[in-house]
Amino acid sequence: MQYFIAASQILRTTGAPVDPAALAQRGLTFFGTWISRIGGLVAFIGAIKFALSIKSDETRDQLPALLTMVSGFMLQAAISDLGVFALATTNAEIIFQNILLFIGAWTRRAGAAGTLIGAVMFGFAVKDHNAVGKVAALKTFAAGAIVVSVSGILHTFV
Repeated sequence: MQYFIAASQILRTTGAPVDPAALAQRGLTFFGTWISRIGGLVAFIGAIKFALSIKSDETRDQLPALLTMVSGFMLQAAISDLGVFALATTNAEIIFQNILLFIGAWTRRAGAAGTLIGAVMFGFAVKDHNAVGKVAALKTFAAGAIVVSVSGILHTFV
């Protein structure tokens, strides 16, 4: 208990907010800014590597450079909207439940589409007596079914 009192005294003297939600929001903003900057730097380095590798016709150098550039842009995109983590809301549990319901519904739909595509692929592979096509179709079907089943347990995390 003494540690919390000492921490609150230190926070008051530094001018930092004492409210834990405001403190967490400031931390998210700080780290979000720096992660976005690092992502931009990674994308910039990847772009330079890609530009220098264009002179060669081999994709051996181009693909890693392109992946580096894309990973930097992915970092920036992931951090772009930190408003999702609005910690000061009083109904955060309801918002989290709604987000999980939304993700679960769309994940089930995508899994069902994968299962349907796999079933159609399997039907065509059987018709054409294509063993390789049958295996690929069964993998697609199984992947879709797994996604559907996993999306059904998302509500357990609420």
